[in-house]
Amino acid sequence: MKLSNSAMLLDDDRASSLPMFPLDLDEDAATSLDVVPHSAKASTREESYVGTRPREEHEESVADAVRARHAALADAIASLESTCASFDSCDPSAAAAQTSLRRRVGSLSMLCAALEGVASFVETQNHDLFAGEGLLAPYLAGVYLWAGDVTDTLHALARDLNALAPDWAAFRDRLNDVAWIHEMAVSEGRRLERVIDLLPSEMSEPMDDVLVAVVTLKHKLDEPFG
Repeated sequence: MKLSNSAMLLDDDRASSLPMFPLDLDEDAATSLDVVPHSAKASTREESYVGTRPREEHEESVADAVRARHAALADAIASLESTCASFDSCDPSAAAAQTSLRRRVGSLSMLCAALEGVASFVETQNHDLFAGEGLLAPYLAGVYLWAGDVTDTLHALARDLNALAPDWAAFRDRLNDVAWIHEMAVSEGRRLERVIDLLPSEMSEPMDDVLVAVVTLKHKLDEPFG
């Protein structure tokens, strides 16, 4: 069964020095923004990392956890796209900002589609790769958490643009608040590339798509609006 159809080149070398981070499944934690302030120290950030590594416990299987995680991101992006669809402004500057936002939402949707291509393997005998101690778990947990935070941040901006009252400072602050998650995911991506041969051969292309989509979205977010 395939997951929802909605929708790295790797970042600079400074990420290579970042440590690998602990991840634990916490379904009650919505985003890292609820847990870690931008001013927190690095050690606090690592300890507070929420993560989403699926584990087999209680009655939920790894496959169910992976489906739920992906569906949550896909639904959030669909809601964001719906808000963008309601844009209606004759103000030239607002229209330019809305167009820029749509481009970033497009990159976010591409990342979601790439993640779906990887997550679908949980339906096969390769599901152990996604489990709590699985090879893919740390990297994918970081990517999903970061993508969820980015979706929330873009959605807040979309609502502000609809009201013609964008708070650009708050928007940039929120992106900066979760930048450390992206950096740690990049660190995990570098670790994963060193052992990529341990993955089933049929997962190589889907994983490449995710790695590239992560960097594409980050670069798009870093571009000026308008």
